[in-house]
Parts: sequence; C-alpha cells; structure tokens
Amino acid sequence: MSSGAYSDEDYRLIKALQKGDIFAFNELFLKYSHKVYNFAIKHMEHEEDVKDLVQDVFIKIWNKRKDIDEKQSFNGYLFAITLNMIRKYFRKKVKDYKLVDRWLENTKSYSEETKLTIEYNSFRERTDKILNELPPKRKTVFILSREQGLSAEDIARVMNISKKTVENHLNLALRYLRKKLVGEIFLLIFFFIFL
Repeated sequence: MSSGAYSDEDYRLIKALQKGDIFAFNELFLKYSHKVYNFAIKHMEHEEDVKDLVQDVFIKIWNKRKDIDEKQSFNGYLFAITLNMIRKYFRKKVKDYKLVDRWLENTKSYSEETKLTIEYNSFRERTDKILNELPPKRKTVFILSREQGLSAEDIARVMNISKKTVENHLNLALRYLRKKLVGEIFLLIFFFIFL
C-alpha cells in the first residue's frame, strides 16, 4: 500500500530505488526527466547545459536514494534538487563573470579601445550605479550572493537575519535591476549571469 505522497507505482519504484534497484531508477528517470528538462530549459540558456543538469539531478537522486522521505512528494523532492542545481549553475556563472573582469584587466593594453571593453565597462558602471540605489542591507545581500558567491544560509548567518529575509532581499534586488536595465547593452549577459 502506497504512502499518501506517492501513486502506487511511484511508491513501488521509490521503495525499489532505496534498495539500489537500477531498473526502478531507470523507470523514474524515464517518467520524470522530461519534467526536469522542461523546468530547467525555462531558466537556462544552453540546451547542452540543461541536458547535463538533468543527468546531474538524477545522479544525485541515485546517490541520495536512501535519504528519500516516503512521506514527502517525490515531485517536490525532485523540484528542490533541480532548483538547487540551477542555483549552483548560476553561482558558477557569477564566478565566470569575475574571470571576465580579470581577463579585461590583464589584457588592458591590448583591448582598452575595443568595443567589448567599452561596452562591458559601461555595463559594470551602470549596474554598480543601480546597486548603489538599493537600500544598504539589500545591496549587501546582493553583493554577498552574486559577487562573493555566498549561499542564502551563509548570508543569513553573516548578517544575522533569516534565510527568508535574504531570499526576499535578493528577489527584490533582481527585480529592481531587471527593471532598470531594460534596453541596456549587456542585458542578455545580465540575465545569463544573474537570473
């Protein structure tokens, strides 16, 4: 008899998965991978990255199979893992953003007059100016998250506020930045890095 959180079929598959049944894992992958894909493709730019993310999500499910709570929705569990992986993906992009800064600094003598450098620097100046318009606490939360790569939990601990408050500050900051940057030159890069 199934738990209330699962259909009879899912309950059977989860129980088998917890015991290491690779066939049950394959069935769950076939049943749910398209949902992960469809959710991720709305948030990520490159299809190859989405395909990699789907594989990573299911590898994590396999590795954490014994931790799956039978009283919780598998859909919810899957969504939580997927969302966490997407956040990690964008945190990595933020680090890549810092690499672009470093590259521009190191190649200043060669690229100072190039259109890319001028546009990139203009974009950075614009975003810095907009960040300075944010309330101080919101600006600090944003910088700790997007420029220093700290998680919401770490920021909450550092600033002595709740994780929910951190998430609210980030959402409001991103909404404000998006609104202010409509039509700006590096808007696509902005969405790619900060979404």
